[in-house]
Amino acid sequence: MLSWIISFGFDTRKRLIAGQFIFALVVIYFFSLAAGNVMASLNRINMVPSFRFLRMESHIDIGEALIPMDNSSSNWRVFYAGFLNTISVSFLVIFFSTLLGLAVGLCRLSSNWLVEKSARLYIEIIRNIPLMLLLLIWYRAFFMRLPDIRNALMWEAGTPVPGERALHFSLSNRGLSMTWLRPSEHIAPWLYCLAAAAVFALGLWVFLLYREHKTGREQRRLLYPLLLFMALGLLSYAVLPHAPLQKDVPVMGRFNISGGLHVSAEWFSLFSGLILYTSAFIAEIFRAGIQGIPKGQIEAARSLGLRRREVIRLVVIPQAKVVIIPPLTSQYLGVAKNTSLGIAIGFPDLFSLSGTIINQTGRALEMILLAMGVYLALSLLTSLVMNIYNKQVQIRER
Repeated sequence: MLSWIISFGFDTRKRLIAGQFIFALVVIYFFSLAAGNVMASLNRINMVPSFRFLRMESHIDIGEALIPMDNSSSNWRVFYAGFLNTISVSFLVIFFSTLLGLAVGLCRLSSNWLVEKSARLYIEIIRNIPLMLLLLIWYRAFFMRLPDIRNALMWEAGTPVPGERALHFSLSNRGLSMTWLRPSEHIAPWLYCLAAAAVFALGLWVFLLYREHKTGREQRRLLYPLLLFMALGLLSYAVLPHAPLQKDVPVMGRFNISGGLHVSAEWFSLFSGLILYTSAFIAEIFRAGIQGIPKGQIEAARSLGLRRREVIRLVVIPQAKVVIIPPLTSQYLGVAKNTSLGIAIGFPDLFSLSGTIINQTGRALEMILLAMGVYLALSLLTSLVMNIYNKQVQIRER
């Protein structure tokens, strides 16, 4: 026994394992103690934790939802509607802020004095304004100052019915309305064609991947399958006897606009404000990544006769991606969480509707846990996708 104790004292590995085990026990003890206190407090006020309230009618009216909603919908459906609103804004913000950030980052590196200074001014102003203040300014100083719906900025498409006006486009303080494509009753055959096109595109991707490993030459594994999918989709759309999509034109009545695609001022304010804010940080990430490439690499590429675009596409971007992706992942992780600030401008996102459900039911603990779980899942999913992509772009030495 004594020899074991002495050996344990001199064995660093055993001491580290024992220390981690003791620390885990302490953490578990404090968490169990906190959970026990919470349960005891809830039992004293007859609020035993339960999620059965999610099946009850919510009596909540939502001004904007991607699914049909009314005040008789369940609390779970209200929560799901907020989740879809958060997802829709987050995905579009990530996509468009990346494009805008790349453009601003390249302008930041431009040799043109006016372009470079304008990009720097944009970045410095946006990055140093609190996001909530930016959203409030963007919402109240721009969208709320637009004309009302009767005097909206519009592009008319005709007068189909006396007293009504068809519109291609309308912008007012209620939001944006525009002509859109809606699925018709003949959408099913086209969906089958798109599924077949996806299979062919996947087959082409596998073939290009095999060819790249076989020959050692880089293949455009994303471009060609995407072009094939788009070509087959457009071809099937053209040859089908009935149009799978139909044009839905917004029509202005006496008091409101019906039909078409309508985006509220709150949604558009949150969407555009997050794009402006996120793109400023992404622009600096792109600039730092591009400037991190040694000048000798660029000079060597130019000495081979490559033009400026080819140098950026073939030499700079492939090496810069390795540096750019980790900080870019951090920015993407913050997008879904930043949508919670939409509560300041009245946008019904996940956080806002969770608070409304809490006010209606008094189930604060359950709703907070649900909201935390959803935000955690979104962050982990984003991190997983970016980490997979990061491994794919790593420079592999032979």
